[in-house]
Amino acid sequence: MNSRWKWYFPLVLSLVLATAERGTASNAATAGLIVETEGKVLLKRQGWLDYCPTFVGTQLYPGDELLAESGATVTVLCADLTPLKLSSGETWYLADSNPPENPQPRGGRKVPPRGDINPLIPYIISPRSTFLVTEKPTLRWNGVPGATRYKVSVMSDEDVLWEEESTATEIVYPGEPPLELGVDYLLIVNTDTGASSCEENLPSLGFSLLDETKATLVRYSVERLTNLNLASEALALALAHLYIGYELKAEAQETLEVLVKQGNQTAAVYSTLGALYEDVGLSRLALTRYSRAAELSVAVGDLEGQAVAAAGLGEVYQTIGNIEAAKHWLTQARDKFAALGDTERMKELENWLN
Repeated sequence: MNSRWKWYFPLVLSLVLATAERGTASNAATAGLIVETEGKVLLKRQGWLDYCPTFVGTQLYPGDELLAESGATVTVLCADLTPLKLSSGETWYLADSNPPENPQPRGGRKVPPRGDINPLIPYIISPRSTFLVTEKPTLRWNGVPGATRYKVSVMSDEDVLWEEESTATEIVYPGEPPLELGVDYLLIVNTDTGASSCEENLPSLGFSLLDETKATLVRYSVERLTNLNLASEALALALAHLYIGYELKAEAQETLEVLVKQGNQTAAVYSTLGALYEDVGLSRLALTRYSRAAELSVAVGDLEGQAVAAAGLGEVYQTIGNIEAAKHWLTQARDKFAALGDTERMKELENWLN
């Protein structure tokens, strides 16, 4: 299925931002992310039947039209990290232009689809199938019923690089010995009850440092974003999408999970987390986050958000073999994309259901 509906688009596609009234280019800009709204903001994507309410966290694509109704404003963060504000009564049209000659590189490793993970083992949550830009990552794993202590090991090839015991289900790697570029690492957790993360026994669960050239670009972009004085939610979303573009999945997860702990009510936060967890094979966490995204989207009348969450739930249920639940959610996604007028996604879902 097309992954575009997972809010997973790296902010790298070049656009020209133009006013619909004039139909001419007004500012050189790039694909955007809605980071702040006030009042009612409407979006109409190519092929949609009409404008629909849109919210913080929505990704913008070529051909989109964005409208701020009377008394409303919306701030879009462009891929060049420039914030652009649309005022009350204005419409923006995002027109196609040529993509950049050197788009941001993608990397990392995706966990192959398979059944659900055994909840009775300390399976790795993070870092898992990811690059890292930090040399002191937070190591997180599943808590096992009955376990009181966890032996945590960072492996390099078959050698133990670092080892520690913990009574909690997360610990920060101290940075010593230092992680090295070009080395694949694996986090292994064993419990005092005999359960081990190795029981998951899948390839591509490790992590490695992002190469220095890309890491320098990330650090520079993080500094620029921080200096924009965005609201905390807007900054976290912008940082998360920056990290996703470089396959820094662990940093993206950690950034968004901070919002979750704070009681955040933005559906896109949970849909993005659902897609991140689905991408690394953490079905249970993906279902939890997609389900919350679905609830929040319904509460605010976000039809596209409902379709995105339903599609995510259907895919995850399909992966773990719950076909009836998969059909239920994919049917809902199909119907909601049909209501939007998104015939491409509707047909993809229809083909799967048939």
